[in-house]
Amino acid sequence: MRTLSTILLSLMLVASSATFTSAQEATPSPSPTANEYAHPDLLADAAWLEAHLSEPNLRVVALTPAEDFAKAHIPGAAQIDWPDLKITDTSDPSIARWQGDVEQKLTALGIAPDDTVVIYDEGTLYAARLWWVLHQLGHKDKRILNGGLPAWTAAGGKTESGPPTVEPAAEPYKGTPHPDAIAILDEVKAALDDPNVVLVDARTPEEYRDGHIPGAININFPENALPNDPKYWKSAADLRKLYEDAGITPDKTVIPYCTTGVRSAVTFFTLTLLGYPHVSLYTGSWEEWSQHLDLPVEKGE
Repeated sequence: MRTLSTILLSLMLVASSATFTSAQEATPSPSPTANEYAHPDLLADAAWLEAHLSEPNLRVVALTPAEDFAKAHIPGAAQIDWPDLKITDTSDPSIARWQGDVEQKLTALGIAPDDTVVIYDEGTLYAARLWWVLHQLGHKDKRILNGGLPAWTAAGGKTESGPPTVEPAAEPYKGTPHPDAIAILDEVKAALDDPNVVLVDARTPEEYRDGHIPGAININFPENALPNDPKYWKSAADLRKLYEDAGITPDKTVIPYCTTGVRSAVTFFTLTLLGYPHVSLYTGSWEEWSQHLDLPVEKGE
């Protein structure tokens, strides 16, 4: 015969279990098909980040404006914004200067080449820009927080306010550049008549109609993610269909571009996530192409 206290304890455990289950169901989570990506480790979810946040070789970086970062950010995060990483002149001297400048900024962010770097944004998907920069410099372990800060807070992650407090890295960052990650102007010009190369314009349809590189296929960069917050990356199956139906297949070299290489970095990341073997970002993008009045331009759909 059970005592009254035993009965009460049983009721409390049932109620606690129901509350926990309800909380789990109410918390949004990334697509359950994450493991269908060719490289699922390029995305980190909030639970993974929470479990690893205190590790000494983990660096969290917010790709957000400084004023937004100051309002709320993941504890211990560093901050940088996309204009700090801009390069739209793809000449060799310009790229060399840019790489040196970026290495200095990575040092200031406290990043060493052997660190695990998790980058997040506030739902813009722009974290992919810093991911691409690290990829271009040969950084091995870099990930994007799937769903960004909205996913972190939806999972119950804590935030703090104020400016970043990270210390610079002990040693200057020195990358091992991966030249194939960048498509330069001459390579894009040569690709215009190459059936094995496809250009992807990641801008809006309106921008595309106003003028684009001839032959480019328009896939607006938000199409890579779910429409509502948190903006998790779409499933591998949906993404493959999106690109392959447009003729952007893994057997081709793919060159994404946009205006300044930020939005098209999302395309670059997505195709890498899917396992496309030959993707080069035209970081000069429309800003560089349109300055050369001798280069061809198409308008319309």
